[in-house]
Amino acid sequence: MGLHEIEKQIKMKSAFQRKRVELMMEELKGMLNTVKELRKRVEEFEEEYGDLIIELPEYQRKLDAIKAEVGLPTTEELTIKKKKPGIIERLTGKGKFYEELSMKILDIATKTAKETGGIISLADLTLKVNRVMRDVSISPVDVVKALKNLEEAGLISGIRKLKSGVKIVEVFPVELTKDQNEILSLASKKGWVTLENVMIETKWSRERAMRALKSLEEAGIAIYDPSYTKGSRWYFPSFAGEQKTK
Repeated sequence: MGLHEIEKQIKMKSAFQRKRVELMMEELKGMLNTVKELRKRVEEFEEEYGDLIIELPEYQRKLDAIKAEVGLPTTEELTIKKKKPGIIERLTGKGKFYEELSMKILDIATKTAKETGGIISLADLTLKVNRVMRDVSISPVDVVKALKNLEEAGLISGIRKLKSGVKIVEVFPVELTKDQNEILSLASKKGWVTLENVMIETKWSRERAMRALKSLEEAGIAIYDPSYTKGSRWYFPSFAGEQKTK
């Protein structure tokens, strides 16, 4: 074999190796794009179904396993990284932490209150805040401090305690009658009431109970559901999160 043939074979081998490297690089790029797409799909899935999955530990564990495989932080990792307000901030309820929290709460509460007639339970509001501010550990006490700041600034009406012990946030000024407040206390236990339930618990006449329920329905605080399977009920969206904490 002459030098020319040897040189030719070396060049062919070199070209073959370069082509192989190029193909491998393209394959790696394809894999990288696949991982990016998978991450995006996982994030979109969690965004859409996160509220449901958080109530199902088995599915939360499965989702965390998938997130770990594609390099996304798991629920545990996010919890470890969560921030907390400083001692002075926690004592005074003032400072950057509570300023940011107050603005987030105002945004969430305002949007939610439009669907709940101007009120929202403290428990439900706390759950919604934690879902939005996933990098921050928010307790009901923190939420109350932020709400106090908003109340002082005249941005919300305030917080009050129902007869049942449940605290509700009045985002908009809401003038409730004694009968309406009585039904709210009953609804805070399960998130819904029936006409019969109200009559039994309050000893009211059918007309009085129906009048109070209809007024809450008209105010947007209650939603009437004439279900054939469960019977007619009035649901109260403002207490949706209250049941998840019990």
